[in-house]
Amino acid sequence: MSRNLVKTLTPWSPSPRLHSPIDDLESFYYMAQWAVAFNDGTSERKHDQDEIRWFRKMISGSRRSDATHMIQSRSYRLWEQMEEIYGPFFTRSTAVLRPWFEKLATLTTDWSPVTVLAERLDDTKKEEYLAENFLAYGYRGVAEYFELIHKHRMLLERAV
Repeated sequence: MSRNLVKTLTPWSPSPRLHSPIDDLESFYYMAQWAVAFNDGTSERKHDQDEIRWFRKMISGSRRSDATHMIQSRSYRLWEQMEEIYGPFFTRSTAVLRPWFEKLATLTTDWSPVTVLAERLDDTKKEEYLAENFLAYGYRGVAEYFELIHKHRMLLERAV
């Protein structure tokens, strides 16, 4: 789940929150992050050192944000040096995960004015306005993801 939807599950959450396309895209990001952590690609070698097990524990538990921060805070060159520990599929996938998370942050910022304007509209116009923007932002997020996959395809192909 996205960070914003997780916040709505807390008992002290101020009010219900409108589900956005960014929630779906961010959820997909976390699923992809989990998948690269638990998948060794097609390599014959099982990567099960303490470091990758620790990362897997973070991503599967309540420390998902720490795992995401870990990917975001290290340069790809650092990950590349740790390929023996984390495996080629995981380390090379960080070349996509890092910029993808940044694109999601930009998308989130860009979505905020949509919700503000929607609150000013009557219910009929609000529903139409949100539906159009949900699709536009959803398609934008998917396109940005595939652009990153295309940009890094050669690197990713060598990982499997």
